[in-house]
Amino acid sequence: MVNFFEHQQQARRNTWLLVGLFVVAFALIIIFVTAVVAIAFGVVDASQQGDFTAEPGMLSWTAFFVGIGILLVMGMKWLQLRPGGHVVAESLGGVRLSPDTQDPVERRVQNVVEEMAIAANMPVPEVYILPNESAINAFAAGYQTRDAVIGLTRGSIETFTREELQAVVAHEFSHILNGDMRLNIRLISALAGILVVAHLGRMLLYSAHFGRGSRDRNNALPLLGIALIVIGSIGILFGNLIKSAVSRQREYLADAAAVQFTRHPDSLAGALKQIGARNHDNNDGSKVEHKNADQTAHLFFGQALSHWFSMMATHPPLEKRIKRIQPGWNGKFPEPRQAFSKSEEEQVASKPEPNALSRLAALALPALLLEQAHSPEQAPSLIKDLLFSYLEEGAETDLSAAQILALVEIAIPALRRASDSERTQLFRELDAMGAQHRLFPWCLYQLLARQLLPRNHFSKKLGDQEAADTTIAALEQAERGDTVDLDRLSKALTTCRNWSPKAKSKLVSQWLETVQQDDMISATEQKLVATLCACIEVPLPDEMLTS
Repeated sequence: MVNFFEHQQQARRNTWLLVGLFVVAFALIIIFVTAVVAIAFGVVDASQQGDFTAEPGMLSWTAFFVGIGILLVMGMKWLQLRPGGHVVAESLGGVRLSPDTQDPVERRVQNVVEEMAIAANMPVPEVYILPNESAINAFAAGYQTRDAVIGLTRGSIETFTREELQAVVAHEFSHILNGDMRLNIRLISALAGILVVAHLGRMLLYSAHFGRGSRDRNNALPLLGIALIVIGSIGILFGNLIKSAVSRQREYLADAAAVQFTRHPDSLAGALKQIGARNHDNNDGSKVEHKNADQTAHLFFGQALSHWFSMMATHPPLEKRIKRIQPGWNGKFPEPRQAFSKSEEEQVASKPEPNALSRLAALALPALLLEQAHSPEQAPSLIKDLLFSYLEEGAETDLSAAQILALVEIAIPALRRASDSERTQLFRELDAMGAQHRLFPWCLYQLLARQLLPRNHFSKKLGDQEAADTTIAALEQAERGDTVDLDRLSKALTTCRNWSPKAKSKLVSQWLETVQQDDMISATEQKLVATLCACIEVPLPDEMLTS
């Protein structure tokens, strides 16, 4: 059996090494640009004997302004992408799906994304379709779960079976949970900073050619422009090499995580084989045609651009990815699958079969409540009714805690589309629930607020150890029926939310040890651990899924 945990650990170590190389390359570009600018403007003089003299103070200021200029461009690109993954999706021609869509093909996609969100114990992200892309591909974009989106090409939703679609969506969810989206945005910004060096060189060359001093033989601008173009081009080349290497490592990591999510390696392997089948058939199995695909190629599930140089490829070879998932694969790709007919789509959309991949189906949520959770007009009232009903009736409600949590996570896309006045009124009423010191409704409020309120709403933190101790104490106090300091717990969750996946995993293990001290997990403990995990954006532990 393939050891996927070992692959994850190896990929993560290699990724940090490659990020370090990117920092080194950035520093070398600053040094070379500083040297060229210094020579061009007389900061460094060369004698007839070949000796160089320089003014250290001027060199330092030159390096400072060069570095600031590159960082400024990187920051501007970062701010451009900061609003969230929808900026990336729309730049690729993506069309956002409505949560309450009745189109059978779109409904099938929305169902699968909701299933995997529940499996990952995270809010349902927005879904975008790239209607003009016939190739098979998908991507995840954004900074955090609150602004994450899942994108799928038309070719993928028309070609994949339901199980393959689940595996591909699980692959993209792993990018969200592993922090790959934030790394990808930073790589885009870093390359924009390097690219500005070449752009500046072209501007200087153009200015020198058409400006007043174009006939002046002592004009240093042409040589400076050429030098900057060369340095910038080399920087872009090596930046793309490093970006591609980083992306390849993250793809191995996401493949391994997707198999852990679905427990079904054949589905992910089947999706990759369909790309390979199309590559052999018409050579565009996963190629994205949009003009902005070059900037975002490393975000995709498959190789979005064709590269003759393998080191420029943003994804590992399909054969290697499949071999890691299916070591016994014979190396032969199947025939390309034809698009499903509409009747088949309607059948799959209307009658999804419960299986190991579909935890949403296993929850058996009432159809009427699901319909309300998908509606921007009805979702606010649904959430309010669910939580008020829980407060009035205690634990003896018709819905389990897992069902209530699932409905809250499913309703988030619809709540984003609700009117500002409805959202404001909802949070005002949910906030008032905190005065009753009921921890489960308060945790659900925290989950909603951290997804829908401005980022700076939760800014106060505790020390790391203090935060861990506070969350553990809250579990113990809730089980005994004692009052929990909710303000302190909110600060603790804000602290833990920014931890590394390894630190979060250790904290969840401590939560499990706390609730299992009496050799059983009570209903109260189960729902609290589930909501706390959702608040810090970690999947639900297997022990909780089977309890």
